[in-house]
Order: sequence, then C-alpha cells, then structure tokens
Amino acid sequence: MTTIGSSSIDVNGIVSQLMQIEQRPLETLKKTITGIETKLSAFGKLQSALASLQDAARALTRTDTWGATKATSSDETAVKATAGNGSIPGGYSIEVSRLAQRQTVASGAFADSTTVIGGGTLRIRMGTLDADGTAFAPDAERPEVAVTIAAGATLADVRNAINAAGAGITASLVADGTGQRLMLRSADSGAAQAFAIAVDDADGGNADAAGLSAFAFDPAAASGGGRNLLLTQAAQDARVTINGLEVSATTNRLTGVIENLTLDLRRTTTAPVDVSVDSDTEALRGSLDAFVEAYNAANRLLAEQTRYDAATKTAGVLQGNQTVVRIQQQLREILRSTVGTDSPGSLSALGVELQRDGSLKVDATRVDAALADPAKVQAFFAAQGATPDEPGGLARRLLARLDALLASDGVISGATESLRARERTVEQQEERLNARLNEIEKRLLRQYSALDANLTSMAGSLASVQSLLAGLDSEN
Repeated sequence: MTTIGSSSIDVNGIVSQLMQIEQRPLETLKKTITGIETKLSAFGKLQSALASLQDAARALTRTDTWGATKATSSDETAVKATAGNGSIPGGYSIEVSRLAQRQTVASGAFADSTTVIGGGTLRIRMGTLDADGTAFAPDAERPEVAVTIAAGATLADVRNAINAAGAGITASLVADGTGQRLMLRSADSGAAQAFAIAVDDADGGNADAAGLSAFAFDPAAASGGGRNLLLTQAAQDARVTINGLEVSATTNRLTGVIENLTLDLRRTTTAPVDVSVDSDTEALRGSLDAFVEAYNAANRLLAEQTRYDAATKTAGVLQGNQTVVRIQQQLREILRSTVGTDSPGSLSALGVELQRDGSLKVDATRVDAALADPAKVQAFFAAQGATPDEPGGLARRLLARLDALLASDGVISGATESLRARERTVEQQEERLNARLNEIEKRLLRQYSALDANLTSMAGSLASVQSLLAGLDSEN
C-alpha cells in the first residue's frame, strides 16, 4: 500500500506565481505611463529650445541691438571712451588741460599714532577755494559739521572721529619717514569740494600749532597761525576741450557731456586725442550668431525627436506626432521667406544658408559685408509690418509664430495637457487594477490556505487508517 506524506503545499509560492500572471495588465499600464512621461519630457525640451529661439529672435527686433556702437580712442592712457546704448556714430577731438582733483592737506609729523593730541572741537566747512588758495567761500547749502575730540585723544583717535563724522572729508595716517602725518582729503573731486577747518582747542589756543589747533586750516590765515595744515593738492574741476568747445566737470568721468558716451580722463594731454564712435559690428554679429545657434539647436532637437532609423528600426520619441511635424515645417517656411524688395531680402542673400537637414550655415565673409550697412540688415529682420496683422521682418515673423506656439493656449500646451490627461486616466486605471489585484491575492491566499488545511487533515486521517491496517496485518 502507498503511503501519503503529511507535508503541506507551498501556498505563498503558488499564489505568487498566479499573481505574476494576473499582474501582466499592470505591467502594460506602467509601460504606457513611462511612454507618456518620456513624451512629456520631450515636449519640455522642445519648449525650452523654442523659448531660447524666441529670445534670440526678439533680440533681433530690438532697436538697441542694431544701435550697438563701440568707441575707440587714439590714446587710452589719456582718454578712455566707452559707448553706451544709443550713442551716435561720429568723431571727436579731445584735449585735457586739467584733471579734476580732491583737496588734500597734511599735518606736521608726529612720533606715532599714539601721540596724545588733546581735546576740543573741529569745525569743518565745505565750499570753494580761490585760485591763489587764500580765500575760502563756504557753501551755504552744506552746514558746518562739528567733530568733538575727547580730552587726551591720540592722533589715531582724531583720525577715527573725523571719519565717523561724515563731514565730507576722509582722514588717514601717512608715514613719510619723519613720523606719522594726518592726511585729510575731500570725499569727492571738484572745485566745490574744498574745505576749511576751524578749531576750538581745549587749551585755549585756537590758531597756534599746539594741541588740537595743529589741525586748523584757514586758507586766509598765516602759516602756523591758523593755517597749520599744508595744502598738498587743491580741489579743482576737470577742464576739457571737445571739438573746440571747452567743458568743465567735477569728476574725471564725463557721462553726460556727449550723448551716451562716457569719457574717462586719465592724464592731461599735449596733443588732441581722437575718439571715434562706430557701429559695433562684432556685437551685431554676436546677436546674429546667437540666433543661428538657437535655431540650429531647436532644429537638431526636432530632428532627433521625429527621426526613424530604418537600420535599427528605432523611432524618435515624437516620431509621427503631427504637432511637432507642423512646427518643424512652419519654422523652415519662415526661414525660406523673403522680406521686401531691398537687399538683403532673404537669409540666403544675407549669407545664411538653409541646409538640406534644415540647419543654418553662416558664410562669415558675406554676413560681415552685409553688416557694414546695419540699417539694411535691421530692416530685413526687424521691419514693422504694413498692418498689425503683418509681422514684417523675418525675426518678427518668426517671433509671432513662436509666441503663438508657446502661448498658454498654444499647440505645445495643448499637446502636453492632452498627454497629462491621458496619464491621469492611465494612473486611475492602475489604481483600480491594483485594488482588484489586492483582492485577488487575498482570495487566492484564503483558497489555497483552506486547501492546504484540508490536505493536512486528510493526510492525518489517512495516516491513522494506514496505521490500523498495518496492525491488522501483523496479527494475521
């Protein structure tokens, strides 16, 4: 007689194998979601590439792009010129007879910065000093600033107190080999930045060179009797002659004398310095190159996403997507279009050729020759249309199309929203299927666990019968 063993079945193993079969539709849904996310990522890359092209096209429609100029100087050691937006091409003959300066005065020498000076009050006035440096005219618009110096103050303490007062002058200590000198300098340059210092000395001597009065500076007073600081540099305006016209300025940077042109005066001149302002063809070429690079990047991405490789039988993520195919066609149609009747009337005439793969190739020699007349190239790219519905120049046409494509209600947003809606639908299907699979798994576990229990019980009963039969056999 055959003996039936008592081992139970592998419930978890059986259920696991059955669930693998049940979960096959779930794997299909997961692959669908992955495919949708891949397409969403591709549309995101396309949107970014088109936005970059949009920025590059917009730059070619701006007036300041085509108004870019550069300034050159025949002697930058004397006059440096910098052109700003809107500067007018032209030439200027510049002579610098005087540079703007700050008033600077210095004290006598002290042993070191810890030398005790004494206390009192420094009364500082800003104004102008005459050409001889002997008559000071205070500025009524700027009141006197009183700087209190504590009793027993050192030379360093006096310096610190002046700097903290915000009186229009700065103080520093300078070692000249004989000791430490207090140097005072006006905070700004120009003839109106001169200053005088009156002293209320705690020792009662307000004009002598002892104590705090060592820092008195009355230009009209006698040396050592109230004029106790040495004038090392007078406050003065810059004096410049531009094309024969004399101009004065409070600083050595002239920003409003010639429209949108900055002149930095560096030294006086003995001969005229020629400054010229010309169209900045390098900047214009840079803007055009940026446009070509942005378009080529978008074209490469479109080609990659829509390609089909027959050899490997692999397709791009958006291969066959009609929205993307139309975008590709529309961009190329705009680039092939002509503008007006003047030259250049097309990208090809400008020296930018559309290749068979849809990319743009720049003929540097022809482009540079065209940019010698930037107004014509500007008209080709940025001309306004005859009517509001007509975009005009090529860059404006392209910009109008890109604006529509990238708008919140444009085709790219529509395509991505459609994909997201589909993704949400599949995710909901996935949730429902997961819930059903959980119920199936629970049911299978219950069924096979019950079967296992029944088999175990039957195995036990059979074992008892076999034992009884074995006993009967032995008695016979």
